[in-house]
Amino acid sequence: MSRAYSPVPTPDRRPRPARLALTATCLAACVALLAGCGDDGGDGDGGDQASPTASATKASKAPSSPSQPGDSPSASGRLTDDQAERKALLPLARVDHAKAAETAVAKVPGGRLVDLELKGTSGDRDDKGTDDAPGGVGAADARAAGPSGTASPRARRAEWIAKVATKDGTAHRVRVDAGSGKVLDATAEADQDGDDKRELAAQLSKARRTPEQAAKAATDARRGTVTSVELGDDDAGALVWSVDVVTPRDWNKTTFAVDAVTGKVVGEHVDRD
Repeated sequence: MSRAYSPVPTPDRRPRPARLALTATCLAACVALLAGCGDDGGDGDGGDQASPTASATKASKAPSSPSQPGDSPSASGRLTDDQAERKALLPLARVDHAKAAETAVAKVPGGRLVDLELKGTSGDRDDKGTDDAPGGVGAADARAAGPSGTASPRARRAEWIAKVATKDGTAHRVRVDAGSGKVLDATAEADQDGDDKRELAAQLSKARRTPEQAAKAATDARRGTVTSVELGDDDAGALVWSVDVVTPRDWNKTTFAVDAVTGKVVGEHVDRD
């Protein structure tokens, strides 16, 4: 008896619609991934974020930030004329204010210091302590005329100009070489009248703090080099020591007002020129 065989059904090889859609989606994702890897980080809107490696490379090439105000004497980093003059003058003064004051006071028996200032000179000195230039040059005027009448770029010598007064108010001008510490000359001021002497004597009798104490109070407030100490009345009529302190970090000059009775710092002004 023969068996009846039914034909084996042939499988349908046509892709189904769902499978086609999935394949298309995968292909689109691959294309998008490849496109993202090739992105050069352009400026177009919606661009991909830079990779960590690229960010590190850009950071290493980024310029350093500019210095903060105060890191340099001026915004451009260059010294002003006055700052440059102070920078040139201070190294010439091997004798400090305290030693200069002591030397000047010793030259006037019974005298007390009233004023002391460091100044520069553009001229050379002879054995008598005179300049070949017409007068000395202050720290802020170191470009004054030299022997030939032309501008001098900086001081070549330095000296301390002191005003020392006796008990009756008679003032003497004493010049001390800031390099050697020697007295160049000492003369009584010829233009004083009776009122000037009485006023100066009254100021000295009222002052309870010495110039050395005033200088210490100023340098305690700001470290630097003392270039001037002066006794006088402030705008309010109070008796004060005015103390100039130059800071080598920026070559600015700060003027402190120190109460001549209490010794307290009652004011300050910074000259950044």
